[in-house]
Amino acid sequence: MKGKSARLRAPDPRQPSIKVTKHDSRDINSLLSINANQLGWRSVEYLMRELARAAVVDEGCIPANVVTIGSRVEYRELGRESTQIVTLSYPGDRELFRDAISILTPTGAALIGLSAGQSICYAGLDGCPVTIEVVKVLYQPEADKYRRFKPRPRRISKRAQETMRGR
Repeated sequence: MKGKSARLRAPDPRQPSIKVTKHDSRDINSLLSINANQLGWRSVEYLMRELARAAVVDEGCIPANVVTIGSRVEYRELGRESTQIVTLSYPGDRELFRDAISILTPTGAALIGLSAGQSICYAGLDGCPVTIEVVKVLYQPEADKYRRFKPRPRRISKRAQETMRGR
């Protein structure tokens, strides 16, 4: 019994509660497992921890102000006055959105599951802490009842890997 209780952790009160759809959870986990031998950077480990702590909900039950794959989001980095608008996507889908940001980047991994008004701190590409706040979810496929085309997770090309490291 001691071993089992030692593995159970109370939620970290410093981290906001997040929600992820069953569909996104399944596809992100598939993406990670298919590409496990190619993915070894911190943002992937961070994404895995985020998925592990997320409440997984049906697509029809996700609030419209929660960031999902395919959502267009306005966010602000702490210490900066300007905001950025991005579409959270899979690494191979960057060509579909002018403002795409991959779920496998530190910022993309931090955005998944956050609601408008929530903020989160994560390690940036240089290892320094970065805090972002979701200002607004401008578009969410589930809220629009849109069944987005979702290609099956696949191996990430060398070109996509190089692009992700630079963002």
